[in-house]
Amino acid sequence: MSKDKHDKAPFVAVANAVHGCRLGWPAIADELQQAIAKGRNVKPILVVECYPGVDELTVLKELESRLSPALAIHAAEALLPAAKIDALVAPFLGGDDPRFGHPSHLSLVNFFAAEPLWRFRRIIDEWKTGLILIVGCGASLIAWGHILVYADLTRREAQLRFRRKEAANLGVQNHAAPASQQSKRAFLVDWRVADRWKRPLINRWDFVLDTNHPQEPKLADGEDVRRGLSEAARRPFRLVPFFDAAPWGGQGLGKSCDVDGEEISSARSFDCVPEENSLVLGLGETRFELPAMDLVFHQPQALLGHDVHLSFGDEFPIRFAFVVNRLEPVSAGDGWREEKTGLHAAHFIETRRHWFRKRVPHHTHGSVNVLNLIEGQEVIVESPADAFAPFIVRYAETFIVPAVVGEYTIRPHGPSAGRECATLKAFVRT
Repeated sequence: MSKDKHDKAPFVAVANAVHGCRLGWPAIADELQQAIAKGRNVKPILVVECYPGVDELTVLKELESRLSPALAIHAAEALLPAAKIDALVAPFLGGDDPRFGHPSHLSLVNFFAAEPLWRFRRIIDEWKTGLILIVGCGASLIAWGHILVYADLTRREAQLRFRRKEAANLGVQNHAAPASQQSKRAFLVDWRVADRWKRPLINRWDFVLDTNHPQEPKLADGEDVRRGLSEAARRPFRLVPFFDAAPWGGQGLGKSCDVDGEEISSARSFDCVPEENSLVLGLGETRFELPAMDLVFHQPQALLGHDVHLSFGDEFPIRFAFVVNRLEPVSAGDGWREEKTGLHAAHFIETRRHWFRKRVPHHTHGSVNVLNLIEGQEVIVESPADAFAPFIVRYAETFIVPAVVGEYTIRPHGPSAGRECATLKAFVRT
C-alpha cells in the first residue's frame, strides 16, 4: 500500500458546532470585544490562562494593542525568582541523570510569590472602570474574571519549541538549555502542574485559543470545544500521529512489533500517545488542534471506562510499545479467528490479534480499546446499533474506541473487501 494512503491529519468532525472559529488576531480580538460588550460590566476582567510553552508575550501584545485595556497584567510578574523555582523543582528531576526522575506533586500556586500575587489582586479590587486584561500561566490565580480564555498548546509543539530555543520551562528563562533537559523537566513538572490547574477550568472555558501555529492563532467557543470532546469520547477516533524520538533521550517507546516479533514500524509506537499527540476537532471548515489529554480530562469515564478510570485516574494507560512473546488461539467465527497475544499474566494490558475476511464482532466490556490495522489496506468500524457513523481505518493506523461505545464490528472494506486483514487490539484487564 502506498504511503500517501495513510491519513496523517485525522480529525473529529463536530457536526453541531454552532459558533465556528475566528482566525488571526484581528478576528480574535473582535470576537472578544463583542463578548466583553455583551457582559455590560463596568470593570470587565478578561483572563487568558496559558499552558506552558505558549508565547505569552505575543498573546499579551496582540490583545493589548487591539483591546486597549485600562490595565494589563502579565501573570509571570508574580512568579517566584527563577533560582527559587529551580530549587523547588530540583527534587523531581533526578540530578544530572538524563532519564531518572519522578512526577511532581506541586501545584501551580507553589510557583508564585505571595506579595506580588496579593498586590495584583488589591490593584484589581481597587480599580474603578475599564477593561482589565490578565495573560499568562497562572492568570486565573490572580483573578477569576468575567471571561476566561484558555490558550492551549500540544506537548509535541512545546517540544519542537524547545528544540528551536523558542520556549523555556515554567518560571525560568532556560531557552539555551538542551531540549532533552527541558522536555524532561516539562514532563515531570511543568505539564503535570499545568494539567492539575487545567482540569477544573475546562467546564469554565468561555473560549479556547489554539496557539500551535503562531502565524495562525484560532479562537473557538468553549461550548463547541466541550461538545467536540464529548462527541469524540463516544465513537472511534484517531489522534494525529507523532513520528519522533522520545521526550528526552534514547528511543523512547521503542519499536512496535507484531506477535511474531517482526518489526512493524519504530515510528508507529507514537501513533497513540495522548500525553504527546494532539486531537483535532473539525469545527466547520476549520481544524482546531488540542492536546489529546484534554479529552481524557473532560471525558474520563466515557473514554476510559469506570474501572480503568478508578485504577489509573486521568491517565491513558495503553501504549503500542511492547513486544508480544507468545501466541494462543482464543476463538473463531464465520470468516475470522482470534488469538491471544498477551503479555505476562501480571501485566495489566491484554492484547488480541484478529485475522478476518468477514465482519468481526468486538465489545469494549467497559475498557477503552486501542487498535492498529497490521494487515490489509482498509477496514471499516461500525456500530450494530448505529451509535456512530462508520469509521474507515487504513493500514498502519492506530485508532481508539472509547469504553462507552460497547459493541462494535470491524470488516474488510474497499480494496481489502474479500481479503484477509488483521488488527492488533489492546485493552486494560478489569
